[in-house]
Amino acid sequence: MTNERRMNTLDTALLAALEAGGYFKSRYQTELVVKTKSSLADVVTDVDAECERLIRSLILSHHPDHQILGEEGVAPGHDAAVEATRNVLGQPHLWIVDPLDGTTNFVSGIPLSVVSIAYAEHDDIQTGVVFDPYRDEVFYAVRGQGAYRSNEANVRAWLGQTQTDGSSLPGVRMSVSGVDELRRAVMATGLPVRHRDRDLVMMNVARLVSRVKSLRTLGAAALHLAYLAAGRIDVFWEFDLNAWDIAAGVLLIQEAGGIVQDLNGQPFRLDTRDVAASSDGTLSGFVREFLNAQS
Repeated sequence: MTNERRMNTLDTALLAALEAGGYFKSRYQTELVVKTKSSLADVVTDVDAECERLIRSLILSHHPDHQILGEEGVAPGHDAAVEATRNVLGQPHLWIVDPLDGTTNFVSGIPLSVVSIAYAEHDDIQTGVVFDPYRDEVFYAVRGQGAYRSNEANVRAWLGQTQTDGSSLPGVRMSVSGVDELRRAVMATGLPVRHRDRDLVMMNVARLVSRVKSLRTLGAAALHLAYLAAGRIDVFWEFDLNAWDIAAGVLLIQEAGGIVQDLNGQPFRLDTRDVAASSDGTLSGFVREFLNAQS
């Protein structure tokens, strides 16, 4: 993959994230059309659909032959998400899009929602962008060039330059925290309320939480991952996530020096659903030990 191609997909991802984030911020605490998807905890609004339309339109205007895996284009439920992801594995040019991660927060008037956009070649994530319009934070990464945090004004100024290269990426470079002790760790998760072994898992979660410094559950997996890449969170895990929830954030963490694995300790793949991430895998190992305990 050439530097020219990387910058091209980064431009597109940044522009699309800014457009979608700007739109849903403009609709924050306005009248919404809210529908239930697979459960009462799984909701969607007219804003989600419009954000994905904006993103798809911009991507296809620049890359008409690319494939897009977007949350709003997939039928509700676990099985549909698994099948949709399986059907696009191995694509030479694939965009993975969550137009509004944290819809429940958005509906509830809680300003904790982000846009997540990733680009992958043959399942290898090359570009990732997570945009938080409420706090004006743009988290992004390019394979082999690091992970960065910037803001909309600086990103738009950089995009407006007639020529750009990898030596002048906007913002400050991010790095994971390096914390490798549970007692010093800020841990983040989305609690597994629909897990098949919910009672056992929640018991093990309670044991794990009692050993960390602090717990955060923000209701947006992509935001958790971006914060881990920025060194604000030390360890993250969650069950049954979709590719569009985490693909961009995975690259952020990898390029910030961290590790993302499944809850069996295997490297992340686009079809991984149970995820643990930390600086060097040490904290992830502790998480797996607790969560996989049988008693």
